Amino acid sequence: MLGKTKRYLQVTRVILKYNLLLGLYRDLHAGYISTPQCTCTYDLENRDTAVKLRKAFEELGPTFIKMGQTMSKRPDLVPPTYVVEMMNLQDKVRPLSFEEMTDSLDLACICEYDPPALRKKKKSREEMEASGKRKSQAFIEIFDEFDTTPIASGSIAQVYKGVLDGESVAVKILRPNLIDNINTDLSIIDDFKPIVKRVLGIGKNFDIDAFLEEIRDMLTREVDLRIEAMNMRRFEDNFKNEKKVSVPKIYPDYCSANVLTMEFIEGVQIKDVFDMDVPGSKKSEYTRIITRSYLKQVYIDGFYHADPHGGNMLVREDDTIAVIDFGAVGSIDDELKRNMLEFYYAVNNRDVEGATEGFLKIGKAKPGDVDLRRLKKDMDDLIASQNYGLEGRQSDNYAKLGMKYDIKLPGEFSTLQRAILLIEGVCLELDPRYKIQTIAIPVLMDAYKKLSTPKRAALHLELSTEPGDEKAEIRAAVRELADRVGDMGDRLLEVQEKEKKGRGFSKEFYVAVLLILSTYILLSGGAFAWVGAAGFAGALLIWLLALLRTS
Repeated sequence: MLGKTKRYLQVTRVILKYNLLLGLYRDLHAGYISTPQCTCTYDLENRDTAVKLRKAFEELGPTFIKMGQTMSKRPDLVPPTYVVEMMNLQDKVRPLSFEEMTDSLDLACICEYDPPALRKKKKSREEMEASGKRKSQAFIEIFDEFDTTPIASGSIAQVYKGVLDGESVAVKILRPNLIDNINTDLSIIDDFKPIVKRVLGIGKNFDIDAFLEEIRDMLTREVDLRIEAMNMRRFEDNFKNEKKVSVPKIYPDYCSANVLTMEFIEGVQIKDVFDMDVPGSKKSEYTRIITRSYLKQVYIDGFYHADPHGGNMLVREDDTIAVIDFGAVGSIDDELKRNMLEFYYAVNNRDVEGATEGFLKIGKAKPGDVDLRRLKKDMDDLIASQNYGLEGRQSDNYAKLGMKYDIKLPGEFSTLQRAILLIEGVCLELDPRYKIQTIAIPVLMDAYKKLSTPKRAALHLELSTEPGDEKAEIRAAVRELADRVGDMGDRLLEVQEKEKKGRGFSKEFYVAVLLILSTYILLSGGAFAWVGAAGFAGALLIWLLALLRTS
């Protein structure tokens, strides 16, 4: 209880130091029109409080930093100035001395036997310091070489450089007493919920409990380095056949809940490449590698890095890209992958109807649940921005659209959207002419082939051509006919179910089945495409003859 009271005072002091309550209330209730790029006069003037909030979060540590990072994923609720500023959160703190890290050095096993009579005796400060030195020394002796000065220091862990079996390694060690501090912070934030709802007025359309649960889940994964080690091995397996992308290998025998030992990778952070004297062609190649690898993570592997900022990607000497820091990852299942692929496919092809249908699928909403006419109008505006907007950021905020029409988009969709915005931001810094669509098509084609969807063949054929190609238009027309015939077949099946069980299928039903099968074979291509063409032509001929006879 004393620890929580002390922390309460620390949090209150920081809030008062930056005068946050008044500034937040003013900004969240502002009536001006804002821009996502935060370039207008009002945004620049009102960015002051967003900067103060970022500094306060950095000062308060890991729990509040994660809260800020989660806020940056919610542009549907958070003003653009705050979204941009929260993306700039720096997780850098004053490093602890190696002796202060003793409690986290669980790789070192020190057998210090105390007689029963001495176990209950409280150790003096000198005795505790001596015990800590023995433990830290035992840890250091595991390695051939070990530098006790950290090369990086964050609110959750510190990273050191060493040598193990003749190989350079990076050793990530959690800061001590982390879980207790995080639990105290979460308890305090939970106490602040009524104030947030009443004073800031953001509780009406916002599930604050789900928001806090997301932060708790993120922190739970990051304070067990065995989970990060597992993520790294999974990524390494997914990219084992990719020559342009690498992941540090781990040393399992030297990993634990508090310690992660991995390959030390030499390279330049992507964010440092922005202003370096590097040929434009090379920078463009980096954007292609980054984009393709990330789309592969999402749409083929279904397992992706959730924090791909410029500091978590390194350019190696051979111009390959190394990805580091796998504490934050995301995953999506095949159903969501399929729905997202079909949605972005429709957006890319300026198909408002298809995009609207796909968007409703992602949110598991029905057309009758929304004002469909208005939704299509708004979707048309977003598609126009995506396809015809000027050079620059093109990943529009579909989360706002979901919020407007009360469509609850899955959390994975929002997390992924933020990650893609980070990727896009990095690539635009490297190449101002960058457009994600031009690189995405080949990867999406591969993803379509891997997903078992009935429309796979048609989608694959259409994606493999440019929008203005005559063959693409023919294939699109055939696909539309196939869909209509499929609907006709469904209606015929419904009729058949209503009829008596003993009665046989009608001739029309068999013709519909023949049309569907022939169309599928024709769209699939290959050596038997002629069979599909012949069946398609024959079925149409039979159908026309049947119509002439009835007339």
